[in-house]
Amino acid sequence: MSGLIHFVFFVLVAVTILGSLWLSRKYKERFAEFPWGKTGLIVAVEVVAWIVTISLWKWVSHHPWLAVIAAVIILIILLKRKKREEQIL
Repeated sequence: MSGLIHFVFFVLVAVTILGSLWLSRKYKERFAEFPWGKTGLIVAVEVVAWIVTISLWKWVSHHPWLAVIAAVIILIILLKRKKREEQIL
């Protein structure tokens, strides 16, 4: 499963970079500057998300019972919110 996560994030970063290169050529055709700073920021956020996701996945794979408890707590909170919204309406 970890390999699949790595593959998905690699494809995401690669598509972002290749899409940016393609768009930069389109900007050059119109004599405009491409925002490389924003592209760098987006790629940096994707890489940080990649690292965080892998770290969380390793944690969940070592402690699956904690992940189940957290999922149950989140489910209870979401159901309580839904009930409150129905009462307001």
